Amino acid sequence: MSVIAEFTISAPDLVLTATLEAVPEMTVELEQQMASQSETALLIVWATGGDFDAFDDALHHDPTIESHSIVEELDVRKLYRLRMNREALFPVYPAYQELGAVPMAGHGADGTWTRRVRFPERTGLVEFQQFCNRNDIAFSLERLYTPGDSETAFQLTEPQREALVSAHESGYFEVPRDATLSELSSTLNISKQSVSERLRRAQSRLVENTILGKRKQS
Repeated sequence: MSVIAEFTISAPDLVLTATLEAVPEMTVELEQQMASQSETALLIVWATGGDFDAFDDALHHDPTIESHSIVEELDVRKLYRLRMNREALFPVYPAYQELGAVPMAGHGADGTWTRRVRFPERTGLVEFQQFCNRNDIAFSLERLYTPGDSETAFQLTEPQREALVSAHESGYFEVPRDATLSELSSTLNISKQSVSERLRRAQSRLVENTILGKRKQS
């Protein structure tokens, strides 16, 4: 039976590590990843919560990024298209492919990536951990599920789940509110814009996977 693993990985030569360490207040969320042994390696990511001028400068000097461009620019976030430098990268994505694993979500901040990946069997996760150990990639397993578990049905990223839990526990959803966005920002150690965006995305995903999901099944 397949398993879904949420874990963090970090290493100096992982993609965007230098950029995320240079601009630690910036958060990137993986929108799409395209890479194989023969094709161009591309990342499409949303960036939010930090100084975009500093972020662009860090991308320019990041050895794992060959080139970058802005696909879309909104008030508090930007969508980037990143062409990766294969020669400067650890082959993490090809490792997923070899194991038959399917990356489901990715979130990077302060030099660390948080990933959600579906492995066809638990042994695949073990092999990926061994791959990380061999390549000096720090690996930490955060959560492990099987498809169909109630928690995974909502398809929340760990940052979204953390934001929702913190908001609920602090009374942010009470009427009147017992906590402000600024207080949540301090608790989560991210900008107010990032907190607001995570909560909006999390609530949208909950609606999609509960109310709308039930409608589709009926």
